Order: sequence, then C-alpha cells, then structure tokens
Amino acid sequence: MSPIIRVDVGWVLQIRSAISPLNVPIADWGALGFMAGRHTFERERGVLHYEEPAARAATFLHTALLLRPFTDYNLVIGWACTSQYMHLSHQPLKPKDDDLYELAHTVRAQEADLRTVAQRLESWRTA
Repeated sequence: MSPIIRVDVGWVLQIRSAISPLNVPIADWGALGFMAGRHTFERERGVLHYEEPAARAATFLHTALLLRPFTDYNLVIGWACTSQYMHLSHQPLKPKDDDLYELAHTVRAQEADLRTVAQRLESWRTA
C-alpha cells in the first residue's frame, strides 16, 4: 500500500510559486482551502473517503478546474499538484499528448466527475 500523503494550503502555494508566473493571485481562499484539504476527507473518524492515491490526487485537479481558486493557471497548478502528489505516493504519471487537455475540457464541461479523473490518472501511471 502506498503511503498516505497529507498536504496543506502551504504545499499548494509552494507548487504555485514553482510552476506559474510570479504572484498569480488567489481568487478564492475558500476554494484554495478546499482544494488543499479535500484529499483528506474522512467518512468517519480515521477512515479516508478517498482510499487510493489516484483518487486523492484527482481531488487537486478536479477542484482547481471547477472552483478556480486562482485568477489564472488553474489547470497548470491543479495538474502540478496532482502530478506531484502521485510522485510522492510513488506512482508517477505520464499522460499521452493532449490527454490532459481533453480531460480538463470534460471536467470543465462537467462531463467527467472525480471518479473519472482518478481512473484516467490510473491509466497514466508509469510505475
């Protein structure tokens, strides 16, 4: 079983700083907080709702695309968080050309839910 990685808003902001233009403003702090914390949601105390690393990682991309916590670069930041989370979980990803953009389009159109995103991440695993 992969380790359960828990991250916070600071981690998301570090990734934002590393991969996006300087000072991309935060549009919604509540959405940012939800983006950072969603992967740790527990159905009941001590039982994670998102059991698999791909499901936990999918929360970053899915939330960034739908809630848009940043004024711009939500796809880039959401994907960077997702990819880094999977890397930290020892399950690196390598999507095929244009697969990420196709997935982002379907999420934004609300044609793909979190489960679909997680399944797609699983199909992109390299390890």
